[in-house]
Amino acid sequence: RGAMYMMVELGAPLPAALRDDAAFAKALLAEECVFVLPGSCFGARGFVRLVTCAPRGLLLDALDRVDAFCRRHAEAASE
Repeated sequence: RGAMYMMVELGAPLPAALRDDAAFAKALLAEECVFVLPGSCFGARGFVRLVTCAPRGLLLDALDRVDAFCRRHAEAASE
């Protein structure tokens, strides 16, 4: 009957293009089917908002996808 949110700052080692909150949210949705809100919706550029009240299994799956997305793009940026 409530919601919990977490604001996560985007920074290194992500490539500069994905440190833009809107670009990050769009790419994450396209590549991993995970939706986050850009922080700029709340006046917090460079952050994304995660909802943490989903059932545990769904939340863990989504977080695994976010982790894979970030790792993949960080590795590509370091090449």
